Amino acid sequence: MQKKTRTHNLGDNTKVREEEEELIPRSFIIKRGKIGIYLKELLQDMRNLMYPYTAMNLKESKKNSIKDFVGAAGQFGVSHMMIITQTENGNYLRIIKNPKGPTMVFKIDEYTLAKDVVKFQQANKRHSKNYSTDLQAPPLLIMNGFGNKPENDPHKLASLMVQSLFPPIKV
Repeated sequence: MQKKTRTHNLGDNTKVREEEEELIPRSFIIKRGKIGIYLKELLQDMRNLMYPYTAMNLKESKKNSIKDFVGAAGQFGVSHMMIITQTENGNYLRIIKNPKGPTMVFKIDEYTLAKDVVKFQQANKRHSKNYSTDLQAPPLLIMNGFGNKPENDPHKLASLMVQSLFPPIKV
């Protein structure tokens, strides 16, 4: 008679996976007000970049307020919100840490869309590969030169805020 031995233990691993899933930052990337077609493409590029930990097909309407999104964020475990707005003075990106974290506002001076980068690479024949699979893995952020700042430096706060947008790396 042969005895069947189990080579895997699901009980302990599922608890570890659930704890790891809770630590992964999730985000909403939305627009407020009317924005131009290029900013809409930037919004979609940012959603593609933050995939799989962002809502890809999130629909906004004029009736929605920030309070509505904050309420929904709590239910879905969303830790950050990025909001793109356009005014006559310029384009802005607001990063909000949910539920009561800091809010940072950045003015967008210049940006390049993903389709423009792909066109440039194909025109210069630097890469001849398929780009459809590039954004299937979670993003990786490497920041250098931000570690030696004093505690009250605004650059330190900004770097910590940007780092908290991305999941930690398991070495």
